Amino acid sequence: MSKVHQNVFDAPAYSGRQASHYVGVPYQTLRGWIGQDGLISTPQPNVLSFNNLAEAHILKAMRKTHQLSLQKIRKALSELSQIRKTDHPLLDESFETDGISLCIREEDQIINLSKSRQREFLEFVSLYLNRIGRDSNGVATQLYPFITRDDENEPKHISISPKVSFGRPVLVGTGVSTSVIAGRFAARDSIADLASEYEVDSRILEDAIRWEMLKGKAA
Repeated sequence: MSKVHQNVFDAPAYSGRQASHYVGVPYQTLRGWIGQDGLISTPQPNVLSFNNLAEAHILKAMRKTHQLSLQKIRKALSELSQIRKTDHPLLDESFETDGISLCIREEDQIINLSKSRQREFLEFVSLYLNRIGRDSNGVATQLYPFITRDDENEPKHISISPKVSFGRPVLVGTGVSTSVIAGRFAARDSIADLASEYEVDSRILEDAIRWEMLKGKAA
C-alpha cells in the first residue's frame, strides 16, 4: 500500500462523539477502547481515523454480539502481533471469531489464538465483517453502518469512506451527505422531490433520514 493511500485511511477524521454515533456504541465505551492503553491506537487523542472507525465497528461485534472479554481480545491481538506485522490487527482480512475465542485464518485453516494457536477447521461468516468493504488488495475502504439494528437484513444504504465527501456518511453510490438529506426533509422537502432530484431510490432516502434521526437521539 502506498503512503498516500495509507495516509487517507489513517488520517484523523472523526471526533470521539462522531465515531460513537457512527459505530453505535456509547461515547464512554468508545473512550475506553482508544488511547495509549486502549485496544485502538488513534492518530490524535480522542480523534479517530477511518481505520479506527472500522476497528471500533469490529470491536463492538466482539464485545456485544460474541460477548468476548477485553482481556481475551487483548491476548488474541498480542498473539496476532507475533505472527504477522500489521498496524490494525482488528482489520486484518483473515481475522475472525467463532464466538468463543478469537481466531485468524491462514490458508484453509484457522489458528485459535485463545487456545495456544490450536489449529481448527471451522466455517464462520461475521455479520460485522460483512459491513466493511475492501479493495482488490483486501484493504478496508468503506464502512456500511447499520441503520436501525445490527441485523443481517439491514440494507447497505449508507457508506462511509475517507475518499468520498471527506469521510462523511453518504447515500451509497453517491457523494450526497445523509445530513443534507435529513436537513432538507426537516425543511419540508418531500421524499418524492428528493428522490427525483438526486435520482435515488426513496427507500435509501428514508433510511438516511431514519439513521440521522436515530443518531441525533443518541447524541
